Amino acid sequence: MSKKNFMIGKKIRNEFCIIVILLLEIYPFVSVAQMSVTSNSLMHYSNCIGEAKDRNRIFFLDRGTMFRCRDDIAASYFNYLGRMRVQERRVRVNEGVFIYRDISGIGKCWNQIEDQSMSPVSLYGCDIYVQM
Repeated sequence: MSKKNFMIGKKIRNEFCIIVILLLEIYPFVSVAQMSVTSNSLMHYSNCIGEAKDRNRIFFLDRGTMFRCRDDIAASYFNYLGRMRVQERRVRVNEGVFIYRDISGIGKCWNQIEDQSMSPVSLYGCDIYVQM
């Protein structure tokens, strides 16, 4: 086997291992939540988890861990959920007005459209919960 073929084979094995690890991370939620396991949903899930780790937005809760991604990564995930026709709900809380789209059984993405003073804003975020 040539060195080039060996390196290609090694790269394919590494990519396969990454996909298997991602699937094992979300496996507990698939049967309960019927989460979509398409390449796009895995990409958005992975990007959000990765950004949360990179930006130190990991919150350890009593029964699990919450990963929070923001800005472009979250906007992309939020828009993907919209394209998948995930039902959204509009909620007014003390911090402002939010539009929520659920990530089947594992979290939610949100778009804040008004702040506390009822001024228009556009802030995005996603929260992914991993149970221990």
